[in-house]
Amino acid sequence: MAIDTSNTMKPGGPTTGRSGSTAAPTRTDNSSRKPETAAEAPRDSVVLSQEAQSLSKLQEAVENAPEVNSEKVDAIKRAIAEGRFEINADRLAEAILSQDDLLN
Repeated sequence: MAIDTSNTMKPGGPTTGRSGSTAAPTRTDNSSRKPETAAEAPRDSVVLSQEAQSLSKLQEAVENAPEVNSEKVDAIKRAIAEGRFEINADRLAEAILSQDDLLN
């Protein structure tokens, strides 16, 4: 495909649909207008949905959670591998239910 670099089209011609005028649009003079003060300026406000508030609380809880204790994790892995790890179903259920409180 060849590109024509001769630029034979004239501004305002029937193909471009542009006018030949290059003048910038005129501005109206607002110098007599008083500047708005902070009290007069409109204020924006944001209202978060219940879900967004819950997610915000959950994110904060995750950020405030203690770091992972690698030694404890390794000890649990060894206990599971050796068959010594016992699961306390009541304690697990309580922990799961307490996590639900973070979402409400």
